[in-house]
Amino acid sequence: MHKILLSEPIDKAGMKVLEGKEEIIISPDSSEETVGKLLQDADALIVRTATQITRDMIEKASRLKVISRTGGGLNNVDVEAATECNVVVAGVKGAQDRPVAEHAVFLMGALAKHFPYLDAQVRGGNFKSRFEYRPTALAGKQLGLIGLGRIGRIVAEICVKGLEMQVMSFDPYVDPDTMAGTGIQMADSMEDVIRNADFLSLHVPVTEETRGLMGKEQFALMKPTAFVVNTSRGEIIQETALVEALKSGQIAGAGLDVFEKEPPDAGNPLFEMENVIMTPHTAALSKDTVAKLAEGSAQNALSVLNGEAPTFSGNWEILQNKATR
Repeated sequence: MHKILLSEPIDKAGMKVLEGKEEIIISPDSSEETVGKLLQDADALIVRTATQITRDMIEKASRLKVISRTGGGLNNVDVEAATECNVVVAGVKGAQDRPVAEHAVFLMGALAKHFPYLDAQVRGGNFKSRFEYRPTALAGKQLGLIGLGRIGRIVAEICVKGLEMQVMSFDPYVDPDTMAGTGIQMADSMEDVIRNADFLSLHVPVTEETRGLMGKEQFALMKPTAFVVNTSRGEIIQETALVEALKSGQIAGAGLDVFEKEPPDAGNPLFEMENVIMTPHTAALSKDTVAKLAEGSAQNALSVLNGEAPTFSGNWEILQNKATR
């Protein structure tokens, strides 16, 4: 019987998939030190976002065959090291797409309607705040999308069909001809999207190409009435540049589900800003989605242990090619 280590408990739906099939070990805490020690005696690891799986941890885990993420992002796993050690890195794609897209749209709506501010005013007895006329309509506004993968396309569909917004996107990996009839205008450059957007929503993974993608120069291109929304990864935005853009009035506000450092430091200046709405990296964590991600990650671990392909992997094909040489 194989040993499957869980860096943290997963939803009961995932536990049900594993039940009776393999020996399950749940780490008492998610620290790299504790998980790393237990990993040395494990055949598989199911990991969430709290633990960084480093090269050192992987190299010391001689029995390890698969690292299975309870999500689509693999950025907390050293995939290169895993590949060198013939360890499959698997993830779950699809289940979180619509919840994340909905989260991005609702952040846009909350910013446009100034919900946090107006809620506080009503609670404080200032009902006359209704005459400040802060809210703005979404219909007819320009949504700019950086990245047009699965989630970006759902956001676009909601905004075009449901909110009657105009949508412009930049994604160098998407053929513009495939967007005919969708209501999405494909831009020639990211700068064109940034300049025209009333709401700028980011939907790219963290890579060397995208890390720090939104910095001082990019915020300087935005309209002073525009909002930026990030439900992808915190490293996409240079946070110091964002803070400066918000303080100076270069942009109107921000909706953030992710941060450069998670959790953010208690003294993070974003906490003091009225024009920023923040959520704790929870866009994909609806009750339904968490169950599906747990099921998917558990099944991926079992599949790889049985010599079968996972539903999604960062290195499965590379390892298969190595094995056939």
